[in-house]
Amino acid sequence: MPDLSLVKGQAGWIAAPGEWNLSFVSDRPLQIDLNSPVQVRDVPALLQKAMWWWVSEMSELLPGFSKRVLPKAPESATLLVGDGTWHISGAGRTADAISIDSSQDDRGVVDQILNAAPNFPLSQMVVVLPAEQVLRRRVDLPIMPEQQLLSALELQVDRLTPFKPENVRLAVKVVARDAVDGKLTADCAFTPRAPVDALEERLSRIGFKASRIDVAGDDGEPAGFDLRVHEMVAQGPRPFVMRAALTLGAIVCWYLAGVLWDVARQQQLDAWQSRINELRPAANATLAMRQRLEALTEPFDIARRHQPAALLAPLMEMTHVIPDTARLTEFESSGTSVAIAGLAADASSLITALEKSPQFKDVKFRSQVMRRPESNKERFEISLTLEGRKP
Repeated sequence: MPDLSLVKGQAGWIAAPGEWNLSFVSDRPLQIDLNSPVQVRDVPALLQKAMWWWVSEMSELLPGFSKRVLPKAPESATLLVGDGTWHISGAGRTADAISIDSSQDDRGVVDQILNAAPNFPLSQMVVVLPAEQVLRRRVDLPIMPEQQLLSALELQVDRLTPFKPENVRLAVKVVARDAVDGKLTADCAFTPRAPVDALEERLSRIGFKASRIDVAGDDGEPAGFDLRVHEMVAQGPRPFVMRAALTLGAIVCWYLAGVLWDVARQQQLDAWQSRINELRPAANATLAMRQRLEALTEPFDIARRHQPAALLAPLMEMTHVIPDTARLTEFESSGTSVAIAGLAADASSLITALEKSPQFKDVKFRSQVMRRPESNKERFEISLTLEGRKP
């Protein structure tokens, strides 16, 4: 289903892609994102928001005396946190804002509010943090339910911020969804946890409770985030009983499945063991025959693999190449690799002598040359490769 955007003003309906923007006389549109997934538990909150929007729009069309008949949506005050100062204002009452010196103690803050006597309710309060105290990032994510966004972004806090996940408050706001590419764009807000915890604790001591903790946008207005710690909502007894029953049923099913699995596995093992017992005499006879055949053919295999020239040829070549002032004490051959060790008056001259032979290549010392004081000769270890030999 393609996205549709409708705006009803005095000139009629206007269609555009993206979202629905519905407004009548006032300038406060209701935005409906058609790509946003809706859960059943979200329906009551959505209906409540839609009802208050409809009531506020209808009140604009009624005469002044009849506006008192319709219920009013609950108002919330706004507390803008500043450096040593709190600015508290009511909804749409910027002119009535009061400034509070937050450097005073709790009693001093309460006295300032009582002396100012604001004419707007303080039962619901939106706390707005300064923009410089909050780090904002825009990220692209796969499309997922909004209740899973926080969990997904908590895994990327180390990558997006210089903080650790346990030391920050995190809020996310969906900016756009692309159902075709299967991704969504979201704005993220990160702020250190300690100052916000202290602010919430102080507001609680004064008697206030933040209905939302937001961030000041570029225009100074709330940007639409909620940096509160979201906790699980307590459920009634019936959901608890249902969850307990489902959990018990799952445990019983797993137990029965485990018992049946053990019984089936034991039956299968018994069948395999019975078959093994039937084949064991024939297998033992075959193994004994194979051992007798290997014992008969082993001398032939040893004789076939033995190649006297493979060791004698390079050894004879070394006796011609190495001068009389050197003496071999070790000779080890493995395929095309040969390792020798011994004593020589000048060990470095052996490298040149061995490299001149057409049978040797890659001649090099395996370890450092050490002079033996008792014989006044140098101890050497040399490795080389036989030329023209297959491994």
